[in-house]
Amino acid sequence: MGMYDYLKCKYALPLEGANDLEFQTKDTHAQMLDNYEIREDGSLWHEEYDTEDRSDPTAEGLLRFVGCMTRINQHWVRDRMTGEIRFYHIGEDDTWVEFSSYLINGEVVELVQIEPPTGDNDGEA
Repeated sequence: MGMYDYLKCKYALPLEGANDLEFQTKDTHAQMLDNYEIREDGSLWHEEYDTEDRSDPTAEGLLRFVGCMTRINQHWVRDRMTGEIRFYHIGEDDTWVEFSSYLINGEVVELVQIEPPTGDNDGEA
């Protein structure tokens, strides 16, 4: 479907200023524009919620759908995922910042910066 989730990383990243960025990822479970955090201690958290229809029944066309999946009762829960989460940020000037974190039972065991794509192949065929 091409959706993604948001990730905020409070765990120390090896690039100055990167902890202030909001990242996107396609490696989490939800892929519904959900919020995830890697906290200072390396633990993974997911913001769970219920949904409620708060749309305007008198609206017409596409406006009828605005508010139909309003998130309520948001709360953070530990995520016990094991595997890789790659997360990236694309700046206003198209700069690409990407990291790979490997987690076991929801705890970071390795985190590295991924070099940005260059768009060329250095002359290789």
